[in-house]
Amino acid sequence: MKKKNIRQCILLLCGIALTGLISSKYFFRIDLTSEKRYTLSPQTKQLLRNLDAPLYVDIFLDGNFSVEFRKLRNSVREMLDDFKAYSGSRIVYRFIDPNENADRQEREKRYASLENAGIRSVPFFKENKDGSQSQQIVFPGAMLSYKNRRSAANLLNNNVPSFDVALNVSLEALEYELIKTINLLSTDSIGRVAFTTGHGELNRAEIYDFCDEFVNANPFNIDPIAINGQLNVLDTFKAVIIARPLEAFDEKDKFVIDRYIMRGGKVLWLLNGADVNTDSLFSRNMTYALPLQLNLEDMLFKYGVRVNPNIVQDMQYNTIPVKSASQIKNAPWFYYPIIFPSPNHVITRNVGPVWLRYASDIDTVEHDKGIRKTVLLQTSEWTRTKGLPLMISLREIERMPEPEQFNKPNRITALLLEGQFSSVFRNRSTRNLFPDLQEKQVDKSVDTKMIVVSDGDIARNEVTKTARGVIPSNDPLGYDRYTKMTFANKDFLINALNFLTDDDGLMNLRNRELKMRLLNKKKMIDEQLKWQTINVVLPMLLLVIGGLIYNRWRIYRFGR
Repeated sequence: MKKKNIRQCILLLCGIALTGLISSKYFFRIDLTSEKRYTLSPQTKQLLRNLDAPLYVDIFLDGNFSVEFRKLRNSVREMLDDFKAYSGSRIVYRFIDPNENADRQEREKRYASLENAGIRSVPFFKENKDGSQSQQIVFPGAMLSYKNRRSAANLLNNNVPSFDVALNVSLEALEYELIKTINLLSTDSIGRVAFTTGHGELNRAEIYDFCDEFVNANPFNIDPIAINGQLNVLDTFKAVIIARPLEAFDEKDKFVIDRYIMRGGKVLWLLNGADVNTDSLFSRNMTYALPLQLNLEDMLFKYGVRVNPNIVQDMQYNTIPVKSASQIKNAPWFYYPIIFPSPNHVITRNVGPVWLRYASDIDTVEHDKGIRKTVLLQTSEWTRTKGLPLMISLREIERMPEPEQFNKPNRITALLLEGQFSSVFRNRSTRNLFPDLQEKQVDKSVDTKMIVVSDGDIARNEVTKTARGVIPSNDPLGYDRYTKMTFANKDFLINALNFLTDDDGLMNLRNRELKMRLLNKKKMIDEQLKWQTINVVLPMLLLVIGGLIYNRWRIYRFGR
């Protein structure tokens, strides 16, 4: 018996050691949540396995925070533990308290360094036990370092009015925000995106904020390109931005763009249907909206879309500053629609309201049935359209139109097109454009995609004129300095460009949905004593009952 017990003990220890060795190399997890909350995507797993050096992560979510931020901190820790398992323990992380220094000047220096590094601060009012409130400065972000590269990731979406909803949105996007930054740090090659010039497009200063944010978060550079009839000028670019052109495209430039699309190129079209001189509106209290002649109508028609020569008005609007006596007041302006994006696509999911100015509506054209069309932005149910030419006067704010006049609901202002597009030069001779062109004309593109937005100014940030020229202002894209509101124009455009340049499917991570299972706060207050009593007394009562039953069973079993 002694030898048998020793042999069993040795076998047990060997089994435990073997199990530990196998589990350190291989592991599995069963995710029983309905939304697969704890399941990483295949793209994330593959990217983590490809790491060949340690990745260091500093998360600034340590300290005496409220319950909500502790929930975010715990979710980040769980996510990084998963990352560590799939990366072969190459993820090294630590939590840092940015408020740990008692000296105020040192804390402010750290705050400034975090802000300069790209980690946004969030003021949060914490409720104390005595009912008073105290403000905390929280930096819900992380700094990731890989080899000799560093990049910041912001982990809290504060564009949502309700903090509970903002927290849930942030938890949904947690994997995407972290893995997007890891992909940026681990990618050796830098791609290129072009924005065209030469047709009155927005200049680099006017789209600086959008471009700078995109470049900082993605392995791409954005360069200005003048096509000028150069056949191969777009070939090396992953995507092309055509931002609010005001002058017509000649046939050579159209052929270069069409040829680029036929070869799988992606285009972000930001096109105005009307030309509106806003300087004249503020100086003379009136202006005219005139149709733009861009010579792109036949091209877009072939691709299955048409930007109409009109202007939409929406009763879901932003305001315009108007001088009244000695002050400036904000007056309703139906030409400034506020669009709430559709939650059904990765581009617009969890994106806040978008501010458009003098936008036109978009019609879909059934030219190619193989083209898949997805509406990204559309106006509210109370919309109408105004044909061109149109006189626009500030006196319109003095008379409110009847709601019955807004009878053209849900006008499309941004559309995604995917599939194989037909060339606008199909069955047309191009010898007169490029006499030396030897390659065969391509009539049908490979699978590609493009996005059409009927407001070119959606990408324009404010600029300041200086002695050295025009420079971007400090106001971010989408910020209205009169209402002090920041709209989600930049988020929408960055997501759109990410979608066009995403070959690895990382954008699909934005489709993760976590169901909010919030407690009823009124019941928590009204029934606090009841549930405290149940939680304290019931376990003890069950323990006593179990002990009595067990004791009676022993007496019955052994007393005989």
